[in-house]
Amino acid sequence: MNFEELYSQLIEDFELENLPKEEQKEMLEAVAKTLQKQFLLDIYDEIGEKQFEALQASAQMGEDFYATTLKHIVPNYEEVFQKSRRKVVETFKRK
Repeated sequence: MNFEELYSQLIEDFELENLPKEEQKEMLEAVAKTLQKQFLLDIYDEIGEKQFEALQASAQMGEDFYATTLKHIVPNYEEVFQKSRRKVVETFKRK
């Protein structure tokens, strides 16, 4: 997953191009938190409680271990992430 591309994509999705960089950053931090929560909810729905608990436990062992575990438990995690991103973008645009 290319984070620079994702960052640019979110700026476009939320039409933040005309905001000063500092305001863009603040808005994107808020969006990132919402996106992370939606992603975790979608992952939970995909893998169920037991595997989700294992995934959460792996987070305590470090970022690299978590990433490896995520890739193992949810091979299509990037697809799930994009679905989560679309949900968040659509929800914000409706308001």
